[in-house]
Amino acid sequence: MRRGSSGALSEFNRRDALLAALTACGAAAEVLLARFRDAGDTALERNFEPGHGLVTNADRAADEAIAEALAGFDVTDRIESEESTASSQDTASSQDTDLRWMVDPLCGTAPYATGLGHWGVNVALSDRSAPLLGAITIPTMRETLISLSGRGVSRNGEPWSSEPPFGKLSEQLVDLEIAGQDLAAGMMSDGSLDWVRGVDHTTTYASMAYPLSQLCLGRLAGVVAYGVGAVHLAAGVAIAEELGLKVTDADGAVLDWSAENPWPVMVAAWPDAHSGLLELMQ
Repeated sequence: MRRGSSGALSEFNRRDALLAALTACGAAAEVLLARFRDAGDTALERNFEPGHGLVTNADRAADEAIAEALAGFDVTDRIESEESTASSQDTASSQDTDLRWMVDPLCGTAPYATGLGHWGVNVALSDRSAPLLGAITIPTMRETLISLSGRGVSRNGEPWSSEPPFGKLSEQLVDLEIAGQDLAAGMMSDGSLDWVRGVDHTTTYASMAYPLSQLCLGRLAGVVAYGVGAVHLAAGVAIAEELGLKVTDADGAVLDWSAENPWPVMVAAWPDAHSGLLELMQ
């Protein structure tokens, strides 16, 4: 059983938590697909907000849909969202629990807004020590993964286990995500990214839901994220760890989910690839 799971799981109804996460993902997916590539009657509005980057009316609508869906289940009122609508609500019931929803209603706003399909919805339930439940849906691929600590992973409603990609790390594909142009420019100039020479190809999706889901489906060897906040990662990390993948920082230490600031780096990978990536990063 994953760390942080045994005590906290007794504090909520597992069935309700799973249904809440799936309902929230489905509600957000419906809203997002209705606006994707101008498919519906509501035009996509794009705005650049200082300190936040690109935000669309689809982000806000998906956030509202998730908040409404989660409110229908008696799990917790505490919601930490990438957007503002579903921000944490300190009600009397929420003050009695360490549980909180961690939500990214549209993980991959940039590809979504340009009509690319590699975006998704992240919904996780966490206590102070680690995510306990993770749900990711990739609407354009009609794939949904959900995990509950100690209870396994399902894909589109069926039990799921996966195998790592075939071959050595030097023959495999690794996703690289860097939060922000300034951070990326600095890392390219100071040698922090020299490790990429040790893998066959690196790719980037401007999303965390998409690459972490593909990692868990056995299509990527690893995902490396620099400066990315916990709300973007919680769902994918929960699923990855439940499948037996390794998730640490660059030194091999477990992630501190109580930290308020983004970790400098997160490395999620299949065990052999994870060891290889950490060795390359030293």
